[in-house]
Amino acid sequence: MDPKRTEQKQRRTIIAEGAHPVDAHVGQRIFAARQAKGMSQKILAARLGITFQQIQKYEKGKNRVSASVLYGIMCALDVPATYFFDGLAAPDKLALQADPPPMRKPKAMEPLFRAQENVNLLQNYLASSSAVRKAVRSLLSLVAKEET
Repeated sequence: MDPKRTEQKQRRTIIAEGAHPVDAHVGQRIFAARQAKGMSQKILAARLGITFQQIQKYEKGKNRVSASVLYGIMCALDVPATYFFDGLAAPDKLALQADPPPMRKPKAMEPLFRAQENVNLLQNYLASSSAVRKAVRSLLSLVAKEET
């Protein structure tokens, strides 16, 4: 068998199998941080030296983000590397998932970023230390459980 053909079969193709849950999560986090900064896809793309269409693909989870591009996004959006993985399920749970979670379309989140209160909340959250963000997430989880 042709080695090139074997390599292509072994690679996970997003079109054939859907976005990996981690890729989808990272894309959503890129979208949220970009919106919180009030930055357009075009501006972020220009800072990275890529097209805005590529940013769209990253945010939708259609394309995977390489480490070097993720580093550039991290710097451009002024967020720590851990930000992109906050709230991700434990690795063993991700490996067991047969189907990735449904990808939320960024447009569904746009109304959230039109309310200044929501933008301010997210900006303050992103400006906090990872310990504070973890505490806030824990608090919100407890409140949500109490309300249900």
